[in-house]
Order: sequence, then C-alpha cells, then structure tokens
Amino acid sequence: MNEDAAAELQALRERAYGPDADILRDPVAYDRLHELEEQLRTEQPSPDAPAAASTQDPESASAAAASSDDRASESGARAAWSPLTRVPPLARAFWLVSVLAVATLAASVTWGLASIPVISEGSGARQIAALELDPSTTSPSFGSTDTPPVGFQFAGYTLITAINSSDGVDSECLVVFRTEDVDDESGFPNGPTYYGCGAGAFPPTASVQIHAGSPAAALERFGDGAALQFVLEGDRVGVFVDSAPEDPVN
Repeated sequence: MNEDAAAELQALRERAYGPDADILRDPVAYDRLHELEEQLRTEQPSPDAPAAASTQDPESASAAAASSDDRASESGARAAWSPLTRVPPLARAFWLVSVLAVATLAASVTWGLASIPVISEGSGARQIAALELDPSTTSPSFGSTDTPPVGFQFAGYTLITAINSSDGVDSECLVVFRTEDVDDESGFPNGPTYYGCGAGAFPPTASVQIHAGSPAAALERFGDGAALQFVLEGDRVGVFVDSAPEDPVN
C-alpha cells in the first residue's frame, strides 16, 4: 500500500473509530474503509510464506521482524473489534443509558409488587345455601323504582334487590332485614337493615352479625356471635357462615 492510500486509510479509521466518529452517515467513505482494509490484509505476507534467505544482513532482518510484529499487532487489534465498536460513541452512550433505564424500571416494579402486603381475597367462610327467588316475598322499592325488586327468604331474614344511582352510575344492591320488622301497610322494615352494593366484577354483598336481637330461627341455628354473608349472583343468593354446624340444614 502506497503512502497516499495509507494516509487515506488512517483518516477513514479516525472517522470510524475516533471520538468524533461519523462514518456511518457516509456510505461511500464506509465502503472505501473496507476496501482499503481488505487491500492491507491482502498485502500482508502469508504465514505459510518461505522464510527469508539466510544471507540477509542482521539490520534488515531486525527491521523486517519489527514490521511483521507491528502488522501482527494491528491485525490482532482488528480481530478484536466487535460490531459495537463501529457504532459512534454517542450512539453507544444512548444504548447504555437505555439498558440501565430498563433494568432500573424492572427492579422498581419488582420491588413495588414485593412490598405490597398480602391480604386474603376472601374470609374462607363455608357456603351453606344457595337461595332461589321467592315470589311471596314482600319487596319494598329501595332506591330506583325503574327496576322491580326481587326477594329471597332465609332463617327469618328477608333479602331484596335494589338499584342505587350515584354520580350517574347504577349499582345493584342487596338489602337484608328481619322479616318480622316489615310494616304491613308500607311494606318497609321498621328495624335495622344491612346492605351492600356491587361494582364492576364485585357482586353485591351484605353481612349480618347474629346476636340476641336476631331472628329466632337464625339465633337457634347458628348461635350468638356467628356471622352470615349474603352474596347476590345473577338470580341467586349464596349464603356463607363463619361458624356453621357440621351438617347445616338448608
């Protein structure tokens, strides 16, 4: 390779691997770099070439050995290049920052999930009944009257459905009260009521504590201190108890 070609190769390498690398934006220069590097490789002596004649003087032999070592070192450096070294330094910096950002985000999400206290999805209470609609149930209209309420009966309790409209959103609710408290004239209970409304995938649910003032049927069957939970699902109500006898009678 002559001096002009060597100088051109040096300049192109500076554009490719130097601190202000810009050769990726110049396809012509990029191709010329590969062309000159290939030319340099082809001009290097083959490892299988015969050794120099023994009549060569010591100074020439030393110079040839030094030149060979330089070329070997240069060739080794080229062999160690990876595709990433051909990317401009600024692009490599952006790539490294993006990798670190993704790693940091993943770590923060993992930590956030691990730091949330685990709360049981349910009480683990046992279901003891599935109530069907009772047409004979007196069903006063709580909330919106556009949807007729339906009723259920269980252990001295009356359960009716109702629609609650709040902030322009209609929610289905379940209202529970003692059957004996229903007023004959108005149809509304004259005692405590228990209710719960659904939202999204969560069904309407109402819970009742059994105590001395509870209906006799519920107090006798479940005992003072027990608790009932009523869950409305479609046209049925599931009944759950937190302390039930071994063989509950439905």
